Amino acid sequence: MGRWGGYGRQTVEASPCIEISALRRAGYIGKVPGNWWVHRERLSRKGIQPNHWTDSFVSLAGEALQVTWMPWHFGGCRAYFLCACGRTVEKLYAPRGRRWRCRHCHDLSYESRQTAPHYRQLVKAQKIRERLAGSRNMLVEFPPKPKGMHWRRYYRLKAAHDRADNCSLGVLAGYFRGLRARIQRY
Repeated sequence: MGRWGGYGRQTVEASPCIEISALRRAGYIGKVPGNWWVHRERLSRKGIQPNHWTDSFVSLAGEALQVTWMPWHFGGCRAYFLCACGRTVEKLYAPRGRRWRCRHCHDLSYESRQTAPHYRQLVKAQKIRERLAGSRNMLVEFPPKPKGMHWRRYYRLKAAHDRADNCSLGVLAGYFRGLRARIQRY
């Protein structure tokens, strides 16, 4: 996506992503959980359907993604992708249909880094709306609580949204005051 005008680097949020934890929950890696079919359905809706898999690799659309297991601080082992650059990562990205690599290989940035300072709080509020399965449009009513979410979490997200929204309005008001002062000088 890049900056608001369309300039800047490709972002993580605008690129297709595959997470090692999603593959683990779907039973492709490690021990198969009891509700694996639910998670496999979610992956297939995203267009991720491995052809072959073991605990050391996952074959996805003709590309073998290597999986490595590393010891975890609290005992046991944890699965990670091994990128072509040698990094062990939890997420791989394929922007514009390219091969699955880490964000460093594709030189991906985050949307918040590409956004102008006076829009950052607005983007934060929009992401909270999106997280609640709502529209990013700030003129639309705040989304209702999703089924299964605790009320306490919903109220915490709504409070964070309201703080970010109020802060963005304050920042934008200051920006427009400065803009008006510059215009009046001419």
